Amino acid sequence: MTFTRLKTLTLLVCTLLALSFPGYVNCANKKGSSSSSQPAAAPLEPEAVIEEVNAKQLEKLLADKDYVAVFWYARSCVTCDKVLAELEKIDDDTDSFGVDFVKINDKRLAKQYGIKNFPALTYFREKEPIIYDGDLMDEEGVLDFLTSLEAMDLPDRIEEVNAKILHKIIEDTDFVAVLFCPDHETCPPRVMDKQQCRKCAKALQELENIDDEADQLGIGFVKIHDEALADEYNLGNLPALVYYRHQTPIIYEGELQREEDVLEWLVQNKSTGDEDDVIEDVTSKTLSTLISNIDNLVVLFYDHGNDDSMTVLEELEQIDDDCDKHGIQFVKIDDAKAAADYGIDSIPAIVYFEKEIPNVYDGDLMDEEQILKWLLGQLERDEIEDVTDEMLDTMIKEGRVIAVLFYDNNDKKSQKVLEELENIDDECDALGITFVKIDNPEEAVEYGINKVPKLIYFEKGIPTIYEGNLEDEEKLLKWLEEQTSSDQIEDITDEMLDLIIEKMPHVAVLFYDKDQKKSQKILAELENIDDECDQNDIAFVKIDDDKEAKEWGIDEIPSIVLFERGIPHIYEGDLMKEDELLGWLVHQKRYSEIPEVTDEMKDKLVENTEHLAVIFYDKDDKQDMRILNELENIDDELEKEGIVIVRIDNAAEAKEYGLDHLPALIYFENKIPALYEGDLMNEDEVLEWLLVQKKTATIEEVTDEILVNLINEHEYVVVFFTGPCEPGESCDHTLNALESIDDELDEAGIIFVTTEDTGIAKKYNVKTYPRLVFFRNRDPLHFTGDLDDEDEVLAWITDDETLEIPGKIEEVNVKMLDKILAENDHVVVFFYAEGDKKAQKILNELENIDDECEEKDIDFVKTSDDDIDKEYDLPGLPALAFYRHKFRTIYTGKWPAEYLQDTISQHSTIRCVAGDLMKEEEILEWVIDLHESTADVIESVDRKTLQVLINDVEHLAVFFYDDECETCAGILEELENIDDDTDKHGIQFVKSNDVKLAHEIGIFAFPALVYYETGVPIMYDGNLESNQDVFNWILEQKADQSIELINRDQLIEYIGTKDFLAVVFYKEDDPDSPRVLRHIELIDDEAAEYGIYIVKMHDKLMAKKYGYRNPPGLTYFRKGKYINYDGDIDDEEEVLDWLTSPANMEMTDHIEQVNRKMFEKIRKNSDYVAVIFYSDECKQCPRVLAEVEHIDDDADKAGIDFVKIDDKQMAKEYGVFALPAIVFFKPTSKEPVIYAGDLYEEEQILTWLLTQKDPSGDVIEDLEGERLVQLIEESGSIAVYFWNKTKCDICNSKAARKARLKKEREQHQQDGGTASAAAAFGSDPEGGAGAAGGDGGGAATDAAAGAKHDDDADGCEQCTKVLEELENIDDDCDKHGITFVKTRDFSVADGYGVHEYPALVYFEGGIPNVFEGELSEEEEVLQWLITQKTEDRIELITRQMLETMVEETQYLAVYFYKINCNICDQILEGLELIDDECDVFGIHMVKIQDPQLAKRYSIKTFPALVYFRNGNPLLFEGDLQNEQSVLEWLIDDDNRELADEIEEVNERMLDRLMAESTLLVVFFCKSITYSKLCIKCLREMFLDDDDCAECEEILEELEEIDGEADMFGIDFVKIASVEAAKKYEIVNIPSLVYFRKQVPVLYDGDMHQHDKVITWLTSQDVFEIKNEIEEVNRKMLDKLLEENEFLSVFFYEHNQVDSAAALEKLENIDSETDNLDITFVKMADSRYAKKWGVTKLPAMVYFRRRFPSIYRGDLLSEDEVLEWLRKNRFRQPELNIFMYALIALAVAFVVYTAFLLQCFKPAPPPPVQHPKQS
Repeated sequence: MTFTRLKTLTLLVCTLLALSFPGYVNCANKKGSSSSSQPAAAPLEPEAVIEEVNAKQLEKLLADKDYVAVFWYARSCVTCDKVLAELEKIDDDTDSFGVDFVKINDKRLAKQYGIKNFPALTYFREKEPIIYDGDLMDEEGVLDFLTSLEAMDLPDRIEEVNAKILHKIIEDTDFVAVLFCPDHETCPPRVMDKQQCRKCAKALQELENIDDEADQLGIGFVKIHDEALADEYNLGNLPALVYYRHQTPIIYEGELQREEDVLEWLVQNKSTGDEDDVIEDVTSKTLSTLISNIDNLVVLFYDHGNDDSMTVLEELEQIDDDCDKHGIQFVKIDDAKAAADYGIDSIPAIVYFEKEIPNVYDGDLMDEEQILKWLLGQLERDEIEDVTDEMLDTMIKEGRVIAVLFYDNNDKKSQKVLEELENIDDECDALGITFVKIDNPEEAVEYGINKVPKLIYFEKGIPTIYEGNLEDEEKLLKWLEEQTSSDQIEDITDEMLDLIIEKMPHVAVLFYDKDQKKSQKILAELENIDDECDQNDIAFVKIDDDKEAKEWGIDEIPSIVLFERGIPHIYEGDLMKEDELLGWLVHQKRYSEIPEVTDEMKDKLVENTEHLAVIFYDKDDKQDMRILNELENIDDELEKEGIVIVRIDNAAEAKEYGLDHLPALIYFENKIPALYEGDLMNEDEVLEWLLVQKKTATIEEVTDEILVNLINEHEYVVVFFTGPCEPGESCDHTLNALESIDDELDEAGIIFVTTEDTGIAKKYNVKTYPRLVFFRNRDPLHFTGDLDDEDEVLAWITDDETLEIPGKIEEVNVKMLDKILAENDHVVVFFYAEGDKKAQKILNELENIDDECEEKDIDFVKTSDDDIDKEYDLPGLPALAFYRHKFRTIYTGKWPAEYLQDTISQHSTIRCVAGDLMKEEEILEWVIDLHESTADVIESVDRKTLQVLINDVEHLAVFFYDDECETCAGILEELENIDDDTDKHGIQFVKSNDVKLAHEIGIFAFPALVYYETGVPIMYDGNLESNQDVFNWILEQKADQSIELINRDQLIEYIGTKDFLAVVFYKEDDPDSPRVLRHIELIDDEAAEYGIYIVKMHDKLMAKKYGYRNPPGLTYFRKGKYINYDGDIDDEEEVLDWLTSPANMEMTDHIEQVNRKMFEKIRKNSDYVAVIFYSDECKQCPRVLAEVEHIDDDADKAGIDFVKIDDKQMAKEYGVFALPAIVFFKPTSKEPVIYAGDLYEEEQILTWLLTQKDPSGDVIEDLEGERLVQLIEESGSIAVYFWNKTKCDICNSKAARKARLKKEREQHQQDGGTASAAAAFGSDPEGGAGAAGGDGGGAATDAAAGAKHDDDADGCEQCTKVLEELENIDDDCDKHGITFVKTRDFSVADGYGVHEYPALVYFEGGIPNVFEGELSEEEEVLQWLITQKTEDRIELITRQMLETMVEETQYLAVYFYKINCNICDQILEGLELIDDECDVFGIHMVKIQDPQLAKRYSIKTFPALVYFRNGNPLLFEGDLQNEQSVLEWLIDDDNRELADEIEEVNERMLDRLMAESTLLVVFFCKSITYSKLCIKCLREMFLDDDDCAECEEILEELEEIDGEADMFGIDFVKIASVEAAKKYEIVNIPSLVYFRKQVPVLYDGDMHQHDKVITWLTSQDVFEIKNEIEEVNRKMLDKLLEENEFLSVFFYEHNQVDSAAALEKLENIDSETDNLDITFVKMADSRYAKKWGVTKLPAMVYFRRRFPSIYRGDLLSEDEVLEWLRKNRFRQPELNIFMYALIALAVAFVVYTAFLLQCFKPAPPPPVQHPKQS
């Protein structure tokens, strides 16, 4: 209902409008009405939809946009206009897909992107260009290309798309994987502050690794940053992966960071979206990827056009599902080349690949059940796979470990061996050896195998033959196992040697005799260095073949030869000293030296090397050796130039070349020798001579011996016999004069040599000298004319009568044949292959008609050069062709069947065969008929002939047509009518249907007519159906001669009167001059529109005066000042662009006056243009112009082009009606801005212009002092520009500028130009203004500035201009996340060692890097900054930076290298790979080029690596080419630690030590010394006044115990980092913290007493960690034994299963042992365990007062261990009680006994009376 109302309303409005404005509106009839009295209004012309851009705009567009299509076109290009009209139709469509479509006319820029022919289309995807090679007239095809997945494909990158392109890709592509990521606003590039951003970045990084594999499998892979689209698909959290199969999506549920799983999932789900389950068709590239990624794959090789193939395919479709069930993927491929690559000769064929090993099915392909059974059998059982020779070559090339059995399927012995070897196939798989077999006698012969069966083992491409009994599989398996485990020097055959030398860059070959004792002894020694050779990428092989040794000139066995890219080096040292040999091999690989060769080696090199220099010398002669040492200095330069230089010590070989005096140098180019006659001691002279020989054609000096070979091997040889000739004699002058014709003879295929020898001269009857003899097919002809007249000599040599040999068909080479065809109207050429016997028979017959042809003035020649059939596009060889005026006709006829069969069998490349060449009479009749007939039609030409005609014919019209073109035949028939007329006017008319050639020259629409004049094409854009119009147009082009020829007086006059004058200097007698002038004539009229007058001149003196010693050349005079054109003068559009370039047309000292055309050019190429409109009639204009002149240079520096225009009409078009007026144009607005201020205030005008250009005033921020230091410290990426404003202010003053301008004018007047030219720019408007002002002070200032000019000019150039240039890249730096600031703070500059201004320093993470390039080149600066930001590169530093970094950086690796050193660059690339790992370990790696500084560190050879640990250097003495060994060396603790010194570490190294060291003591202190490169120190300088005296005193004390702590296994380091202290919650500094397995303990004692510190560190309380058995070393264990009565030690081994299991159990009883007062520790030291009687680990030992007891029970039972320890712990107290009881009992017994004796003893008897008493 709504639609009906709108429709009614629309009709009503249209009716009212029609009634009101009948003449303008017609809604009822869009086509117009015939009855209307008013004519319909012309429709408005639509604007060009494809935007025109210039080079600068294109560069900005490519930087800002991801997808840009660029249409390159040329002026006066009819095809370009047609193509552009077609492409305009799809511009809106490309916009909707997010592709910006622009056009550009810039030939110089086009060449940079590889565009040579126009029109052309380039598609930029994320700045990566791809050139469209399809039909540009097919706009739909172009649109498909621009929006297709293939065009967006970038190698190793997942392409980003928008929603529109994604929908199209899903529609057009069967299989697409899409990674959905958050929006760029959510996750800006390189900002990883959110978890989903980091997750997306990691997933993307991993998935990039499988992008190419997915492409090869036919699966597109793209990414999209569109959260809205993801929400529409309800994907949930991002990133997410969606797989579209035939537009059916499936979401990946796995982990996106596991790329292998993702690829496998993509392959597995590829067929789930198929409606019909059929065998998938794949391409060759996809097949290769499938073979690499799928374990079980079946491939059907078939031909779609073959009935058998299609029948087999139908049968196999029935078993496809069964294969899928068993995990076998089935694919098919219709590609004959791919089949041939895998050795498949007959199609159809089935190949089964299991883990990349192929096996060919040889059963009945029609029996699908049998095939399925065979496949399942292959899947279930392992057998030796059969391969083709191509498959084998591929496997060997990949460097796989392979055992190959060469066998014969029809041989019983082979069958028996095969049955035996099947038993060890699985064992070989376990050893990593791929076992295959091949039944191919030719392949076996290539490896030197003449008798089968035979087995060869390949490792890294090096073959080794098994010499044992193949039927004994056990011995063979043992041998194979030895080959994999032990590295022996492989034994090879001569055929293998040739293959290895060809394929490998460095091969060391031992020629030996296995039965010789000396060889055996040497071989045993050399086996020791085989591994080292492998590490240095040197293949080491041996060969026992006397014949092969002799072929290389090896007379003494054993001998070593190193082949370096095929160039042999003979080792002359002692083979028994393997270390010296290894050093020699490595030295030869790293450094370039002149190799010693034998005569046989030399012969091979001459045969195979294009540019070869051979030094013949005597090594016993001291002078010869001295010369050789001198020539070693130029070896590297020769290698860069592609010249191989060798030396040979062989007097007999030297005599073969006629060398009587040694040393001597012979240069071979394409086997042609030249003798050096100069001083061999002067290596610079030798180098210059060799380069001249290579780059230019010269008359070679030869000996008699060399001359004989040349005459026998080449068709045309000119010999100048000088006889004995000294410099300065007449013969020498004659020789120098003849040098001028050597190039012409070389172009004609004639070799020109000279000799002083007289032996050959006498043989050919040369009696007087000098004499010139011409050998034609070995037939001599003496020159009898004037030898001093080189033109006469040249004319005689190239004369037809001289070249012809009577009664003989001359043999010619390609160059001579081209010459003959170019100079002769009628030529018969016999093309044949050298060595073809049948061709010789034909030649014998053709000799019979040679004379008859000569009588008819028909030249008859023959040629047998290599690839002659391809050069002349022949159907086959032999062939006979008749050329009439360069147009070819091939002889055809019937061949005898017998001959035809023989010829085809001999020449398999023949596609069709010419007529019966044995019938010479029929051939003669055919030749004469063609000779006498006249061509009345437009001749059809082939590609070769057309190229010759374009180059040789001055006036040529070419009609290009297509056989499928419907109108071409009718147009061609009409053009036949003017063919004779064009001939009368000297214009050759031909036709060509070579569509490919037409596309190459920019023709896409047929038919087309191109007129060539002197090789310069002009395309006809009129009506081809009117032959009269075509004829008139051709005549007009021929008659067009528009450039004026001037003389010397006219030139001087024009320079003074013409503002813009272009002069073409040329030589009248130069055949290239007409072509050059024709190119310039094409742009003459257009140049005149810009006010440029073009003239031509053939005055050699004037050409020389303006810099052209060898015209042609183009000189451009702009108001007297001239510049020379240095581009391609044959490219007229490039010349016109150069002439009309604003940069070339403008003058620096005043505002340029331009016309409308010039302004349009400037407007097109410049973003900002200021125009002052004026008139000669305006009285105010001169004064205003004088004021504005003062700001011209300032505006130019700000990027504003300032011009003046005297054109009132043009001013009115831009809204200017009062003059003078200033108008400003900018790219963001179509309408200009008119200045409304005071025109007499120049500064106000300049300010207004700068504001219009950049209203935001965005400049580089100026920072100083603390703010700058803080920003450097906190910013991740910052560039700081250090400059001296005072110097810039002085030299940027107006007075200084005037002084510089005046000096420049005076300098220019002195340097060049005529008097009148000088007068043209001698006036000084600024000076006049100054005089008028009469300011004496200003004059004084001028004088002062002028005096100061010389001193300050450079400074001014290096400050203000550089700063202005850098302002241009400020925004670009911001886009890349780089902060750009400037500073004039000298204190900060001094802190970084900056003393010369200006300077740019880039800081990343606080690490500085000084820019050493040209600061005025802002693009170079920007590229350098981006590289520093995006790539983690090894920084290049200077000597001063190194000295300060050594002081400040704890761990610094410095790579010393030199320039022009290939090995240095190679090693540097390797070290770049470990730079990131070094950063992880806190090691900073830098590079430096300073040979003098290197000597300070005892560096004598480059490159070298020095490791500074806290300033202490350590030189790396290993192999720098092995970057992994360098990394291991750098991070090795033995290299990191310093003796008797506490190492200072950085934060990264501290983190690493925390992770690796169980016992670590860290002394946290303040920075003790300031450094120029230390950001923290600079910050302390501004923010922290505390000193570090206490830290220094404590450190001296702690140094006393560093060694003792190391003995206890305690790592002792120091760190001065506030961030590290905060991380480990250290509040007070200095502090000492003990980390035991990262558990910190703070020392609270007096750090000034080192003995207390060490006691604390080694005390048990500090050492012990709860609930964990502590690790100890020997020193710590001894201390614990002294301090503890009860100690239990668990001895174990690292990486042992039993030890790990026992340790896990024992950890459970650690706390219980503590309760028992038993210290429990562990120790991984088997040798120390043996000291205590422990022989088997793991083991438990209990120490009781150092007395050991070994536990004999089960360590895995922790309860039993604990019980055992408990019993041992309390055994001592029980023993003491028992002893006390015994003592008590003993004491009691003694007391009791004493008691009994005392109490129960009898009374003593009375004393006996003395007799006297009685």
